[in-house]
This record gives sequence, structure tokens and C-alpha cells, in this order.
Amino acid sequence: MTRTSRPTGARRLILSAGVVAFIAAGATAAAYTDDASLNLGTGAEGSGLGNPNRFDIAVRDAAGTLQDASTRATAVVLPLASGTTFREGAPVRFDVTVANRDPGVAGDLKLSLYDPDPETADLFGSLRFTIYLDGSSTAAIDDATADAVNAAGLGFTDVGPGAQHQVRVDAVIVQGAGIAVAGKSTAIGLQTNGESR
Repeated sequence: MTRTSRPTGARRLILSAGVVAFIAAGATAAAYTDDASLNLGTGAEGSGLGNPNRFDIAVRDAAGTLQDASTRATAVVLPLASGTTFREGAPVRFDVTVANRDPGVAGDLKLSLYDPDPETADLFGSLRFTIYLDGSSTAAIDDATADAVNAAGLGFTDVGPGAQHQVRVDAVIVQGAGIAVAGKSTAIGLQTNGESR
């Protein structure tokens, strides 16, 4: 008579953990950078020409302090508002407060997403984003790729010195990604490009 071997309880636990590893994706982080261009204008009051104050946009960090981040190398690391691991259906969320420093000049702000740590096996391309502006319960764009978000031209017009705007970013793994995202991770970057009026 031949006996068949059955896995022990410990072996079953290990196999279960291996299955979980296939459907889970890596932890995440968020970063922010900004870029502001000053139009020289005509010299009239409020224009860039002869203005002693530059057009200066910034982000509030975790401590509520305005921070500048003009390059991706100096990006401000943002705390996550909810979620720590990318998954299907349950978003990782971060909230950003963008400000036009006072004193300065008014300008338009345009938002875009970028991958701060692009790698060949990166998860960024498998993410879908939903963006909310200024506390609205209606998404400005929903379930979109980063390229679609960037093409949508989201932002704020005529942002005066001292004005602030809120951006909420929700990110999920595209439905049905399954094993294609196993073991992958990424970070999310939000860039604000400003141009003075």
C-alpha cells in the first residue's frame, strides 16, 4: 500500500503566503515638484517687469510649512492620506496644498503626474488616477492613466499671491492586472507648472 504525503500546517501557511505575494504590490511614496515661469509683461503694476518679487509657487509639507522643489532631485516628499500599498479597488491617496507665495504676481497653474523613480519593472504604468480639485466631491478626471491626466490640462487659473488650492490624488492598480504587477512598486510625483500673467 502506498501512502500519500500531505502538507503539514506549516507548509500550507507558507504556500498561502506565496499566493498573497503574487497579488500584492509594493508600498508607495508621493513626491512634489514645481516650476514657475515669470512673464516680463509691460511694466504695469502687477506684471513681472520690474517686480521685486518673483512668481513663486510652493507646496505645504507634512508640518504645514511651504516648501519649494524646483527639481525632481529636490522633490518634497508628501505623506499619504490613506493606503500604503497599491491594489485594485482600494486607492492610495495623497492630498496636496499648492500655494502662490505672497508677495508676488498672479499666474496660472497646470498639474501633471510623473514617475519619480522610473524603472523597467515599475508599477507606474499600471496605475489609474482619479483627481479632485479644491475639495470637490466630483472628480476632475476619473480612472485615467498618467498620460491622460497630463493631457487633460488640469489646473487653476489666475491664482493670486497668497492663494492656495487643494489637489487630491487617488491611485489604484488597473482592474485585472493580476500577476503582471507581482512584486512591482513605484512612487507618484505631482508637478505644478506655473506661468505668471
